[in-house]
Amino acid sequence: MHPEALPRTDDLRPVTEWSSLSRGLWRATLGQMADEVRYTDLAAEPPRWATLAALPEVPFPFADGDVRVGLTPDHKVVIRLPLGPDEKVYGLGLQLDGLLRSGQVLTLNMDHWGTGGGRTHAPVPFYVSSRAYGVFLNTARFTKVYCGVGNRLGSPANPEPVDRNPPADEPQPGPWLALPPGDAVEAQVNAAGLEVVVIGGVTMLDVVCRYNLYCGGGALPPLWGLGFWHRVHAEFDADQTTREVAEFAARGFPLDVIGLEPGWMSKSYPCTYEWQRKRFADPAALASDLLAQGVRLNLWVNPYLSPASRIHAEMTPWAGSHLVWLGLVPDYTLGTPRRLLAEHFRREHVDLGVSGYKIDEVDGYDCWLWPDHATFPSGTPGETMRQTYGMLLQRLLYQDLFRAADRRTYGNVRASNGAASAYPFVIYSDAYDHREYLTGLSAASLCGVLWTPEARSAGSDREWLNRMQTVCFSPLAMLNAWASGEKPWSYASVADAVREVIELRMRLLPYLYSAFAAYCFHGVPPIRAMILEDAASGGACRRAGRLDGQANPYGLGSLVEATDQFMFGPSVLVAPFYGSQATARQVRLPAGVWYDFYSGTRVGSAETIQVDANDLGNRIPLFVRGGALVPMLAAPVANTRAACGADLEIRVYGGREGAFDLYEDDGSTFAYQQGAFRYRHLRVVDGVLSESVSAGAGPALFGAAVARVMG
Repeated sequence: MHPEALPRTDDLRPVTEWSSLSRGLWRATLGQMADEVRYTDLAAEPPRWATLAALPEVPFPFADGDVRVGLTPDHKVVIRLPLGPDEKVYGLGLQLDGLLRSGQVLTLNMDHWGTGGGRTHAPVPFYVSSRAYGVFLNTARFTKVYCGVGNRLGSPANPEPVDRNPPADEPQPGPWLALPPGDAVEAQVNAAGLEVVVIGGVTMLDVVCRYNLYCGGGALPPLWGLGFWHRVHAEFDADQTTREVAEFAARGFPLDVIGLEPGWMSKSYPCTYEWQRKRFADPAALASDLLAQGVRLNLWVNPYLSPASRIHAEMTPWAGSHLVWLGLVPDYTLGTPRRLLAEHFRREHVDLGVSGYKIDEVDGYDCWLWPDHATFPSGTPGETMRQTYGMLLQRLLYQDLFRAADRRTYGNVRASNGAASAYPFVIYSDAYDHREYLTGLSAASLCGVLWTPEARSAGSDREWLNRMQTVCFSPLAMLNAWASGEKPWSYASVADAVREVIELRMRLLPYLYSAFAAYCFHGVPPIRAMILEDAASGGACRRAGRLDGQANPYGLGSLVEATDQFMFGPSVLVAPFYGSQATARQVRLPAGVWYDFYSGTRVGSAETIQVDANDLGNRIPLFVRGGALVPMLAAPVANTRAACGADLEIRVYGGREGAFDLYEDDGSTFAYQQGAFRYRHLRVVDGVLSESVSAGAGPALFGAAVARVMG
């Protein structure tokens, strides 16, 4: 629609100029986008057009003229997309208060963690409908979204008004509703233009996969990134770090990555990105010694540059108008500051053997970051820079540093946004509620980001075990002891159980690595919400509210969602113990027949079951879909270096046959992007394993396999 043709919001006009991008993808550009940043401009990889073109064709989900657009009096774009009477809306970023957005208003504003309202570490403007389509508002601006909230004058879908306080003898057409349902999703963008991408699908999971494929596919970490991580106390020096690694080995706890916190740096808050030589006299020797043990080194950074840094003077002309912690805020939309920082990191870190980074403090709060009216050399608006700064740092490290060196990386970041699925960074948070952490795992799968419920400390042995079990079934298994100094064995009564779950994580590496390959090539989230698996097991319901003149004067109800369990890879359901359900809980099993992971015993189908920690030997509840194969290492390993070439145990659940495509590449370089990978097609019939290898140039990664029929 031509910008001059955009009407006022009291006269929204239909969007008619949809262009077909691929099967199930349509795009419309509304208003003036010439000076706007699209999230897809910052994607790590180009869309996977060939994969999208091979998917089933689906119809455009809206009738002609149903999507409408206009301008507010102050020239902001408003779009309206219709909702059916029973249609539900899910997603809109990494929200820790649930997945269902129907009946809510969210302001999608990059910020430090919060529950509700839309301000979060990843305010991704993408929602998925229960009717199996999605909408991506592809503009890096603050966006306010009304999800079925508000009733327009003249809408034929408005419910009939009901008298809230009628005489007893007067009939009413229905209950009085404090929030009468609206018939649309309406969104307002703080700009004069908006790009909208509509994504159709066969199922909700199919919609999410197509979104991820459009954004470049999913991240494929190096194999070592999927091992166990430990971040040491902020003030550790080289000797303490070395002793910490040695104690992991002495106690028999697996370890792949050791993370250094701010004390490794000569100055931090703001940062120099240069070594504190009083603590780390020879960082190259430290990195080399660790790598000889199969342990990688990861460094904490935040992106605000100290006057003490050797690149401060060169970077000053490329910085924004405001400081953060009195450090420069470089404009990394531009090539020169990207080059300056990448070269600095290469000289100071990567050439010495550093394998990755934890990017902190790119989210908020308002009082810590630059104001929305801040200016930057590129002309990028302050709010756009805020929405994208975490992505800009990811792009710099991924493309300019590690891919340029043909070395895969994996790390942490505190903020991400739309079109970020191919970046090998996992979001973390200062939140620490275990129930919210579980919700975060599900919410992340709806918006193309990864999330870790990192463990830090606990109030009891049981809580520690439960948190460690949850993190071992997340995209990044990490203990973050930067403040607490905790170790996996700090809670003595559960130390063996903690070691057991970390070892199980390591044994599941072949299964998990293959799940990430499916994310990379086909867009399937490796950890995903139950609503993407089966609506009945992952759906939401509302409990009626009780009228209270002070606490609940409108009788509002509450939302109940099944976000305390999730899928791990293609076939494993994880239902952690947590909080008030620390030792016993209910689990909703999706359709199909499900089996206990440990024993292979049949547990149920499309029903709710009760599980108890004592019955499971204090292990995390895990269930496997009938007919699934789960490839595992035959024995525990100390780190992923020992996993390469290790023999496999192929578990068969729910009978004596099944199939699995085991992905293999070199585990560390980008050669897979040129086709240097292979699949081992594993098949078990009558308990006997056979396998074939797909044609390709890929290397073997794991060793010989033996089938084990469970149950």
